[in-house]
Amino acid sequence: MERDFTRREASEEMQERPSRPFQKNATSLQIDWKRFGEDLRHARAARGLTYRQFGALTGVTFSTLARLESSYLPCNAETFMTLAVEMGRDPLAYAIRANAAAVTTLAREIDAA
Repeated sequence: MERDFTRREASEEMQERPSRPFQKNATSLQIDWKRFGEDLRHARAARGLTYRQFGALTGVTFSTLARLESSYLPCNAETFMTLAVEMGRDPLAYAIRANAAAVTTLAREIDAA
């Protein structure tokens, strides 16, 4: 019989796992990282916040914010959700925008049924 993890053990195990960016494959949604980075930059600048100030507010490091804004590289799901919500954006909107063709096809299939 397996024993339940204690909260501390579960936390330690999660810290040992590397964070994974959203993967580009057939079973996961793709994110429009370019648009996300641009929106992030505009939201932060509109509030008059530096990378460090916005990082302190969101718990995201200065370097991660700078990388996301300038190079449009993906981040892990937790960071993505935190930043999208802090910007007042619906995280799903980025996935829908990046997967517009799939959404359109799905809508047609539903309408045809």
